[in-house]
Amino acid sequence: MHKLILGFCILLLDQFSKFWIIKSVSQQDQIDVSFFLKIVHFQNTGAAFSFLHNASGWQNIFFIILSILILIYLIYLYQGNQKNIYGWLSLILIISGAIGNLIDRLTIGHVTDFIYLHINNYYWPAFNIADTAISLGAIIYFIGLLKKEIK
Repeated sequence: MHKLILGFCILLLDQFSKFWIIKSVSQQDQIDVSFFLKIVHFQNTGAAFSFLHNASGWQNIFFIILSILILIYLIYLYQGNQKNIYGWLSLILIISGAIGNLIDRLTIGHVTDFIYLHINNYYWPAFNIADTAISLGAIIYFIGLLKKEIK
């Protein structure tokens, strides 16, 4: 049960942070947090790193359908990997993040990104808590595969 609570907490953190950004930060604003971090308000209609964000609108339906299909598969994987930390932790992180971004696509038609890292004038594409959970989950999953812990 604690595994699902972790996933729910990640999902809540993601949704509350995006809600705060939408209500508090205009799309023209940038809040300097440190020399390498800004808080912004970007509306990403594409996928990771804004892939397909300039498409004509079909990509939102495509990403919704793709997300649902991937979630079904991830839940199947989770069922067989609940006994080892690499399996359940990685999949809970990925599933929570995927659900967070799916909620955005279903409710507002895009994903809200707001974490903007940079070194001088070199910027990493903006991302959010859900993207972070997915990325960390993928790293943990890969480590689990290398250690032959994941089925």
